[in-house]
Amino acid sequence: MPLRRRLADNTAMTVRNLEYLFRPASVAVVAEPDEASRYAEVVLANLAAGGFSGPVMSVVARQRRLFLLSTGVHLGKLEAVPDLAVICASLDKVPSIIEQLGSLGTRAVVVGPWLWHRMRHGEIAAAQRGILSAARPFLMRVLGPGSGGLVVPAHGLNASAAPVSVAAGKIALVTHSTAVTAAVLDRACSKEIGFSTVLHLGSGLDVDLADVLDWLAGDDETKSILVQFDTVPAGRKFMSAARAAARHKPVVAIRGRPPADGGGAVSFSADEVYAAALQRAGWVSVDTLGGVFEAVEGMARMRPLRGERLTILANGHGLGRIAGETLQRAGGKLGKLSLETTRRLEGLLQTRSSLANPIALPADVTVRQWAAALACVLADSGTQNVLTVCSPSPFAPGPQVAEAICDVSRESGRNVFTCWVGGSSMLEAQRVAAGKGVISHESPERAIAVFLGVLSYLHNRRLLLQLPPSRAENFTPDLAAARSVIAAAVAARADSLPAAQAGRLLAAYGMALAAHPVSGSIDAAIIAADAVGYPVDLSLVTASGSDCAGPSRNLRSPADIRLAARVLRGTLRTQSATVRVSGYRVRPSAARSGAPPLRLGVASDAVFGPLIVLGPARGGGRVVVALPPLNLVLARDLVARSGVLATLAEESRGELQTVASEALVRLSQLLTDLDEVVAVELDPLHVETTGVVAIDAQIAIGSPESRGVGHRFAIRPYPKELEQPLAWQGRQLLLRPIRPEDETLLGELLNSLAPEDSRMRFFDSIRNLPRVRLARFAQIDYDREMALVAIETDDGGERVLGEVRAVSEPGNASADFAIVVASEIKGMGLGAALLQSLIRYCRNEGIGELRGETLDGNLRMQGLARKLGFVLSSGADRGTVDLRLALGSRAGG
Repeated sequence: MPLRRRLADNTAMTVRNLEYLFRPASVAVVAEPDEASRYAEVVLANLAAGGFSGPVMSVVARQRRLFLLSTGVHLGKLEAVPDLAVICASLDKVPSIIEQLGSLGTRAVVVGPWLWHRMRHGEIAAAQRGILSAARPFLMRVLGPGSGGLVVPAHGLNASAAPVSVAAGKIALVTHSTAVTAAVLDRACSKEIGFSTVLHLGSGLDVDLADVLDWLAGDDETKSILVQFDTVPAGRKFMSAARAAARHKPVVAIRGRPPADGGGAVSFSADEVYAAALQRAGWVSVDTLGGVFEAVEGMARMRPLRGERLTILANGHGLGRIAGETLQRAGGKLGKLSLETTRRLEGLLQTRSSLANPIALPADVTVRQWAAALACVLADSGTQNVLTVCSPSPFAPGPQVAEAICDVSRESGRNVFTCWVGGSSMLEAQRVAAGKGVISHESPERAIAVFLGVLSYLHNRRLLLQLPPSRAENFTPDLAAARSVIAAAVAARADSLPAAQAGRLLAAYGMALAAHPVSGSIDAAIIAADAVGYPVDLSLVTASGSDCAGPSRNLRSPADIRLAARVLRGTLRTQSATVRVSGYRVRPSAARSGAPPLRLGVASDAVFGPLIVLGPARGGGRVVVALPPLNLVLARDLVARSGVLATLAEESRGELQTVASEALVRLSQLLTDLDEVVAVELDPLHVETTGVVAIDAQIAIGSPESRGVGHRFAIRPYPKELEQPLAWQGRQLLLRPIRPEDETLLGELLNSLAPEDSRMRFFDSIRNLPRVRLARFAQIDYDREMALVAIETDDGGERVLGEVRAVSEPGNASADFAIVVASEIKGMGLGAALLQSLIRYCRNEGIGELRGETLDGNLRMQGLARKLGFVLSSGADRGTVDLRLALGSRAGG
């Protein structure tokens, strides 16, 4: 049985009524005559120039006055009901205009720029509330206020103030800045690059970045997405949409750079949190507007990379060496040529010099030799990607070299990046290369930056596809002990755990908190230091049992301890003569493994929720951050990014990196299991070959409202708790949430359906579903939808026998569902078992109603729905039946 067709490809409910924004059949431009109308004039001109085929109406919103008192505005006569209206009016008049448009039947509006400097902040806020209140009863979507509009070239729609014409293409551009939009469009126009969609968000009062990403993820005309933004209001909604988009299309982002947070315990900035979020979403970040321009060109012209290595051809040793060193400094890798290829090159170039990558072509290289050398390199089986670097030459004019390189690269499936170093004489070569669809740059540094950006995309995509589970897979925490510790702290109304309780909690997750008792004398402290092993840290302990601030560190002998004790006592007497010292505490300064002490902890971000932080101990440097949940792959990436163990000898580094990564996973699991833990500080943390040992631990406790496993995270974990055995027809199946690696198995099920069963599922007989569509079915976001698959395992491997899924609305008011089982086992009860499991899941998630749609000839589905308590009614489309189940009851559970 199919999902409602607007959800047939798993698009989210945040796209409701966005078809009227992106695909309107008619447009009205509503202008207020009391305000400057230049914006309305530009929009009308662009609509005419864009070739929009539907009705375009110009409407006046006149001030209605009674006894000289303003009472709102009224619209002039409309020849038809516009799907989309562009409102050019002062902000305080917009709610009245929206209400009138909504009553007529308009379902989307663009609220353009307004004269904000004439309004106070309170007046702006009141007008924005009025806009939302006016739009809500009609489910009207509002783009803006302050939006520069949108362009959909393939549909002739240019409802924007764009200063240049926009050609049709495959890139979507979404921005918060009209200036950035204009700059990118002008640059793209000069490079003959087109767009599928151009949209300026404005203030994002209703239609926000997440909504637009959801639409673009399902837009067949969009193959890649470029985003410019500053902040997002809701981390979870954004991450859900961002990850959904990046699962199917490359996404590149540039965002505003707020100043780094300074001082205090926080050693990371909001910018670093966004960078971690975008990496986890599978996006690529660029830092400059120039990077945006290059990203646009790369998106338009890039072929799939064959690998991570780059072979460089340059007409000169100096250029080649600069390009090669730039690549290697940035962490890139040079390709390796076979001996046969180098010998062929030597013959082609008639040189006795030994050739290696970077390949230095002779100073008198001709156009023909350029082409032959490139063809030779591309023919090498080890060549993955190529960069050509060309400077002005009297023997090979740049435009002719560009023609030759383009002709050769056209016959290859590999990416050829071209670089034209120089001034005016190289501009024509760049134009030739760009005109023939070959990536063109002005310097080796920029070409290599784009190449490494693509590698970053591939790396981030691998991270995107990681699915950390809600339950630990490589270790079993003592959850009962952990919850006992938390329950005792909550009962005592404590906001943090004392040392003993913190130690118990960490031990439940396989991490140790070192116990270093107080020594009553210097001699006892020296004996403790001999037992711990030098070097050590020494601190004074007051009569209240707390350590004084500012311990002496890296003490290497008994003499050092005695001297440090005298200095600490003298300092304390100077600072506070009333504080009494009761003893000394000795702790190891470093791990016995030789690993430097680390800082591992949990912080909270206002947008993205809990964060895991890792860095040098004791404020020794900035930390790196990651969004939980983590698995071992993601944890290893965080350790590598931090560089905290990079100075270790190679023979011990790998083992200790694994130990540190496992500690990150255990901390992530602790956060997944225990919503009450709101902050953690393990500093210093020693990494030993046997595990990690926290020398000091601070764990803060709160009382957050939990809605289930992982709900406070910006990324929901893979719901491993939903995995369960399923006994069916004497066979043992596994019922579990779908995973990305199920794409092939799901494809085998859907492609094996009998034509009639395929028609019942998709409203059409579909054979051999495209891979991109299968990927959308297999790669889901568990926060917004759920798909359960029934897996049978035998000697032939795994097979999916059936699948059921639900896609929920924001707020969980309702969810649409679909179900399919293999054709040869219809009527044997598996569909009922799957649908009952989905109903239980939806009830537990607090979803109010489960809805479906089937063809009126699908009597088997209708019978199952009645049996499980669904109410059946005639569908909105002819020949369909609507199925609805109110989940407040126990029917079907």
